[in-house]
Amino acid sequence: MLIRAATWMLVAIAAVLPAAGDAGAVPAASPIATVQPSTSPPTSPPTSPPPGTINDFLPEDRGIGECISALPKPGCGSESRGGWAQTAVLGAIVAGISFIVWRIVVSARRSKRAASQSSSGAES
Repeated sequence: MLIRAATWMLVAIAAVLPAAGDAGAVPAASPIATVQPSTSPPTSPPTSPPPGTINDFLPEDRGIGECISALPKPGCGSESRGGWAQTAVLGAIVAGISFIVWRIVVSARRSKRAASQSSSGAES
Protein backbone atom coordinates (compact mmCIF):
# COMPACT_ATOMS: atom_id res chain seq x y z
CA MET A 1 0.00 0.00 0.00
CA LEU A 2 2.89 2.34 0.78
CA ILE A 3 4.45 1.65 -2.62
CA ARG A 4 1.16 2.40 -4.37
CA ALA A 5 0.82 5.71 -2.47
CA ALA A 6 4.40 6.68 -3.33
CA THR A 7 3.79 5.83 -6.99
CA TRP A 8 0.68 8.01 -7.13
CA MET A 9 2.56 10.84 -5.44
CA LEU A 10 5.33 10.64 -8.04
CA VAL A 11 2.77 10.63 -10.85
CA ALA A 12 1.12 13.72 -9.35
CA ILE A 13 4.46 15.51 -9.03
CA ALA A 14 5.43 14.60 -12.59
CA ALA A 15 2.12 15.98 -13.85
CA VAL A 16 2.69 19.30 -12.09
CA LEU A 17 6.38 19.83 -12.94
CA PRO A 18 7.42 20.92 -16.44
CA ALA A 19 9.28 18.48 -18.67
CA ALA A 20 13.09 18.58 -18.62
CA GLY A 21 13.26 20.05 -22.12
CA ASP A 22 10.80 22.85 -21.28
CA ALA A 23 12.98 25.04 -19.08
CA GLY A 24 10.49 27.88 -18.81
CA ALA A 25 7.31 25.93 -19.46
CA VAL A 26 4.48 25.91 -16.96
CA PRO A 27 1.67 23.34 -17.15
CA ALA A 28 -1.56 24.68 -18.63
CA ALA A 29 -3.59 23.77 -15.53
CA SER A 30 -1.32 25.85 -13.31
CA PRO A 31 -2.68 29.14 -11.95
CA ILE A 32 0.58 30.87 -12.87
CA ALA A 33 0.37 29.81 -16.52
CA THR A 34 -0.70 33.32 -17.58
CA VAL A 35 2.40 35.01 -16.16
CA GLN A 36 4.77 36.11 -18.92
CA PRO A 37 8.49 35.41 -18.57
CA SER A 38 10.71 38.29 -17.61
CA THR A 39 12.43 40.16 -20.43
CA SER A 40 15.33 41.41 -18.32
CA PRO A 41 18.80 40.42 -19.54
CA PRO A 42 20.47 37.52 -17.78
CA THR A 43 22.78 38.46 -14.96
CA SER A 44 26.51 37.91 -15.29
CA PRO A 45 28.04 35.07 -13.28
CA PRO A 46 29.62 36.05 -9.97
CA THR A 47 33.35 36.67 -10.00
CA SER A 48 33.97 34.55 -6.89
CA PRO A 49 32.18 31.39 -5.74
CA PRO A 50 29.54 31.70 -3.05
CA PRO A 51 30.93 31.13 0.46
CA GLY A 52 29.02 27.87 0.87
CA THR A 53 30.79 26.20 -2.06
CA ILE A 54 34.39 26.74 -0.94
CA ASN A 55 36.04 23.44 0.01
CA ASP A 56 39.03 23.71 2.35
CA PHE A 57 40.24 20.24 1.39
CA LEU A 58 40.80 20.95 -2.32
CA PRO A 59 43.46 23.35 -3.59
CA GLU A 60 42.23 26.30 -5.60
CA ASP A 61 45.05 26.17 -8.18
CA ARG A 62 44.44 22.58 -9.39
CA GLY A 63 41.57 20.90 -11.18
CA ILE A 64 39.07 18.83 -9.24
CA GLY A 65 39.84 15.72 -11.30
CA GLU A 66 43.48 15.76 -10.21
CA CYS A 67 42.77 15.67 -6.48
CA ILE A 68 39.70 13.43 -6.13
CA SER A 69 40.82 9.84 -6.60
CA ALA A 70 42.00 6.81 -4.68
CA LEU A 71 45.58 8.04 -5.19
CA PRO A 72 45.54 11.85 -5.18
CA LYS A 73 48.57 13.54 -6.72
CA PRO A 74 51.12 15.31 -4.51
CA GLY A 75 50.17 18.83 -3.53
CA CYS A 76 46.44 18.09 -3.27
CA GLY A 77 46.46 18.05 0.51
CA SER A 78 45.38 20.81 2.81
CA GLU A 79 46.26 22.13 6.21
CA SER A 80 42.62 21.51 7.16
CA ARG A 81 43.16 17.74 7.04
CA GLY A 82 44.21 15.86 10.13
CA GLY A 83 44.77 17.53 13.44
CA TRP A 84 43.33 16.88 16.87
CA ALA A 85 39.75 16.31 15.65
CA GLN A 86 40.75 13.44 13.38
CA THR A 87 42.83 11.91 16.19
CA ALA A 88 39.88 12.24 18.58
CA VAL A 89 37.57 10.45 16.11
CA LEU A 90 40.12 7.65 15.71
CA GLY A 91 40.40 7.34 19.49
CA ALA A 92 36.61 7.20 19.88
CA ILE A 93 36.34 4.49 17.22
CA VAL A 94 39.13 2.40 18.80
CA ALA A 95 37.56 2.81 22.27
CA GLY A 96 34.12 1.81 20.97
CA ILE A 97 35.41 -1.28 19.18
CA SER A 98 37.48 -2.25 22.23
CA PHE A 99 34.41 -1.96 24.46
CA ILE A 100 32.36 -4.13 22.09
CA VAL A 101 35.09 -6.80 21.93
CA TRP A 102 35.47 -6.73 25.73
CA ARG A 103 31.69 -7.24 26.22
CA ILE A 104 31.70 -10.16 23.76
CA VAL A 105 34.64 -11.83 25.54
CA VAL A 106 33.03 -11.37 28.98
CA SER A 107 29.72 -12.74 27.73
CA ALA A 108 31.38 -15.73 26.07
CA ARG A 109 33.34 -16.59 29.22
CA ARG A 110 30.23 -16.21 31.39
CA SER A 111 28.15 -18.49 29.14
CA LYS A 112 30.98 -21.04 28.90
CA ARG A 113 31.33 -21.06 32.70
CA ALA A 114 27.56 -21.47 33.11
CA ALA A 115 27.51 -24.32 30.58
CA SER A 116 30.38 -26.14 32.28
CA GLN A 117 28.76 -25.76 35.74
CA SER A 118 25.39 -27.04 34.52
CA SER A 119 27.00 -30.02 32.77
CA SER A 120 29.16 -30.90 35.81
CA GLY A 121 26.11 -30.62 38.09
CA ALA A 122 24.13 -32.98 35.87
CA GLU A 123 26.84 -35.69 36.05
CA SER A 124 26.82 -35.88 39.88
